[in-house]
Amino acid sequence: MLENVPDVLTLQDLRDTLQIGKNSALSLVQDNMIPARKIMGKWRILKEDVIEYILHT
Repeated sequence: MLENVPDVLTLQDLRDTLQIGKNSALSLVQDNMIPARKIMGKWRILKEDVIEYILHT
């Protein structure tokens, strides 16, 4: 699943993968629905966490 997606996603990668807008993607990470970390001011999301989110929604 998601073979062409990098192991660590940016917020833009998340938007592209889930085909959602900026506000929706930001809400998912800020509300911890998809675990994410801010590194040097930019969101980083593990692909495995995105897969987990997809499987459980």
